[in-house]
Amino acid sequence: MEITSKKIINVLIDNIDPEIGIRGNIIKSDDTFYTIEDMFSEATINYYASGTLMCKNKLIDNWIYPIIVHNLTFINFMFDWGDTNKDIIALLPTRVKRLYFEGRGTIVVIIKEPLQAIDPQQQDLQNFIRMIEENPRYKNIIFLTLHDIDSPNFIWANVIEDTMKDWGPSDNDYKTKEETYEYLENYKGRRFLCLLANYKESFERRALIKFLEQHKLLNEGFVSAPGYPSAEIFKELDITSSINKSLINIIPEGNFDRKGYHFISEKTYRSFVYRKPFIYLGQYKSIEYMQSLGYKTFSPIIDEGYDNIKDDKRRAAQVFTEIKRLIDKPLNDFVKDMKQLKNICEHNYNLYLHNKHESKNKFYKKIYGTYNEPYTDPKFQH
Repeated sequence: MEITSKKIINVLIDNIDPEIGIRGNIIKSDDTFYTIEDMFSEATINYYASGTLMCKNKLIDNWIYPIIVHNLTFINFMFDWGDTNKDIIALLPTRVKRLYFEGRGTIVVIIKEPLQAIDPQQQDLQNFIRMIEENPRYKNIIFLTLHDIDSPNFIWANVIEDTMKDWGPSDNDYKTKEETYEYLENYKGRRFLCLLANYKESFERRALIKFLEQHKLLNEGFVSAPGYPSAEIFKELDITSSINKSLINIIPEGNFDRKGYHFISEKTYRSFVYRKPFIYLGQYKSIEYMQSLGYKTFSPIIDEGYDNIKDDKRRAAQVFTEIKRLIDKPLNDFVKDMKQLKNICEHNYNLYLHNKHESKNKFYKKIYGTYNEPYTDPKFQH
């Protein structure tokens, strides 16, 4: 049974640059268009200039005003406990602000980074959530985040869905995607995939690539690390081609050495979507966190004892040791082990779809209010 009612999202945009295209509201991010289009691919999306709010002489209702946030340094200063003229609402265009307070639209803050700037020891996140929930000024604001937060104002979402299967447009206007990315058409399948585009940013990613190189494991997998001086490493890999030709995904997650709140990003969601087992180079207790959300992991075939090691360098070393143990297995044994994980991967895929549906349901109910029916997908009804 198919969806009979296609959802409509009316998006308000302050600025459209003739060269760059849609610019972000308030924070001038350049990825607003791709973020919205990929996160809500099931919907018809209409873009309107914020200053008009009119279409065919009728006032536009149920609009969203998206704000994309990458840097969390000042997020606590963007909101307040009471009435103020110094918060994020004060920066809205005048007409948007007025209709926002009339309940005709929703501000959608899409936070693309984990909430690591908020200190878990000081209960900062709980205080921030309480401030949003208790201040009537923020009644019609919702936050889309990487975190599972039990609050009507927060929705757990894959906010980087625009890079799940595709890196997006080439940065080079004079090259096609085929000229920019390696599609591996002339390569047979390999044991693993490891995408290390930002390997220069952190010690554990640099250590991982050195480990793979020193132990002569690079040719056993597809490893991308633009700028790394090795002929065995790919510059840019097409996501779909490379993950489909790999048996396991090595995930070098960000914020490895941070002590903030756990999260799941597009790097792990890719493994769910493509039904791949994975080894996770991430925060302490991240595997335990995924399990608490209902996802299954891969012990004992993959030794996940590294997840219990609090010391960052020791945890990274244990991950590297486990990678080598698996890759050193005879190929037939390795393939057989990965096949045993098929049911777990299928479970994770289905749970990801279910959670995505629930998040969309919460989102549409919030933005439509009483003006339209809530979002429902018969595919998930029993």
